[in-house]
Amino acid sequence: MVDSIGGGSAPGLATALMQAKTDRENLEVAVIKKGQDIEKQQGEAAVKMIEAASPGKIDIKV
Repeated sequence: MVDSIGGGSAPGLATALMQAKTDRENLEVAVIKKGQDIEKQQGEAAVKMIEAASPGKIDIKV
């Protein structure tokens, strides 16, 4: 498909498109990881709050 694009800039265009796709995927992964970090922090905060409300009565072993 790249060779159907005329001119000598086809390899440069393909490289730019592949780089843009990689950049977009890297951004998506970073956003997902940040969301996971936030969820983990919220979970840990919830466990601490529950433990503070009833110390020693909750088994949180994983």
